[in-house]
Amino acid sequence: MIQSIDPAVCTGCGTCTKTCPLDVFRLDTDQETRSPCMAACPAGADIRASNYLIQQGRLDEAAEKYLEVQPFPAITGRVCFHPCESACSRAKVDAPVNINAIEQILGDRSLDFPAEEPVRRHIGRVAVVGSGPAGLSCAYFLARMGYPVTVYESMPNPGGMLRYGIPAYRLPDAVVERQVERLERMGVVFRCGTRVGEGGDVTLSELKRRGFRAVMLAPGCSAARRMAIEGGDADGVHWGLDFLKACRGDQQPVLEGAVVVVGGGDVAVDAAITARRLGASSVSIVCLESRAEMPAYPHNQQDAEDEGITIRCGYGPSRVTVGNGRVSGIEFSACTSLRDEQGRFAPVFDESETLVLPAEHVIFAIGQAAELEGFARDVQVEAGRIAVEPVTFASSRWGVFAAGDAATGPSSVVSAIAGGRECAFSIDRMLKGADLTGERTRVRETVPEDRLPGEGITEEPRHERGRAALTPQAPFAEKLLPLDLEACFAEALRCMTCGSRSRITYTDDCMTCFSCELHCPSGAIFVHPFKERFARTLDQIEPAGEQGARISE
Repeated sequence: MIQSIDPAVCTGCGTCTKTCPLDVFRLDTDQETRSPCMAACPAGADIRASNYLIQQGRLDEAAEKYLEVQPFPAITGRVCFHPCESACSRAKVDAPVNINAIEQILGDRSLDFPAEEPVRRHIGRVAVVGSGPAGLSCAYFLARMGYPVTVYESMPNPGGMLRYGIPAYRLPDAVVERQVERLERMGVVFRCGTRVGEGGDVTLSELKRRGFRAVMLAPGCSAARRMAIEGGDADGVHWGLDFLKACRGDQQPVLEGAVVVVGGGDVAVDAAITARRLGASSVSIVCLESRAEMPAYPHNQQDAEDEGITIRCGYGPSRVTVGNGRVSGIEFSACTSLRDEQGRFAPVFDESETLVLPAEHVIFAIGQAAELEGFARDVQVEAGRIAVEPVTFASSRWGVFAAGDAATGPSSVVSAIAGGRECAFSIDRMLKGADLTGERTRVRETVPEDRLPGEGITEEPRHERGRAALTPQAPFAEKLLPLDLEACFAEALRCMTCGSRSRITYTDDCMTCFSCELHCPSGAIFVHPFKERFARTLDQIEPAGEQGARISE
């Protein structure tokens, strides 16, 4: 029978739980050290524990594990840049676990969970300004804590950049709407079409007078950054985020002919793909950076090329050519360097090397900025961002907190969600009169590199999501198809649950088959060659009716 597992040798790879025919083992995933994927996730999702729950067929519990720290896996499962996969130690064996695809499955499953109806525990009202990922996250966690929350949104519908900045082929409206409806059932109140700040419909001071004990600012970076360029005011010139917002609203432009997108980030890629799906005959992306330096994530770059979009690197725009008041093309100069000796952004151009592209439309997607003029009198604004404390997300004004792109600069959806959660924790502690930092300054260590599993693990193929065929009838239908449940289980089984600890749970079921000891990659398991130690031997048994007699050999 199984006699021992050496904890100093066990890496928690889970091979024993997967190979034992009688289900003798269990894993302890709640460990002091984090797995590499957990450490890489900006929201700190317990991916290790979630995948182990899926291995046991406990999908609802796996989804709940995500919701503990990240309330919108249905959204991030579609739009996250999945840094967890880049850190996945499974890559040393074959390929990273498809964590993002699993997250989408769990997220969609969580949308069908019964709506939470938290008990109202507090009377202190909280206002959240902005209904993007940071604002929605903050509202969710505060509502779960029992606070009355009101969310103010300047646009006609909640969702912020989730609804107006990310194309529908990546994040359908229905997914955002279901998340908002869930928050409404939790008691969160949405006030749309209301701009907060000086010159808006209500000021921060007015919110305080209305009885809000705390305010969380999450206006995002919703303004397209513009540049002064010859011909930039011609008909046919569009600006990144403004273009995407128009496409998600009622002002969808009609694009015909060639389109050139200027910029190398994800907004540029989204604008290019959107233009292609709106009917442009050809679309090119032109950016300053080299291909390796492009800010757009590699998988998004690949999506653009898969749709027939050309990417040209190393050029910056010099002027837009105009004919009869309308765009006819755009000229570029070669970019010889991006930064100066101090590492600051300072592109240098060689005007003798040019690129001229004909175009009926030019879309400048050269960055975005937060619209903070309305808050400048109330909170400290530095370099176009709301200045906040790094741990508490507290602003310069007591009782006002900020997170998301307006506080950190343009970042990812999952980072904004994490920031909104931290704001909620800080607001809770402030309203209770506690120290704002609490225990959140404590950082858990990551499993050391030399203690990660990998050696001796059997190779297994990675399962990828399929892609829906693009049809003229539904050009903005969701492109990624979810994994089926069989593939989801297979991907979860590929997870090596790094840093977990195996324990012998059902000793009596062991049949001493030695499978666990033979398959353990780290040699941590010792199986005793006998089922059990017999308390007595055959010559000690007294047959019935022959008291005192013994059976001899």
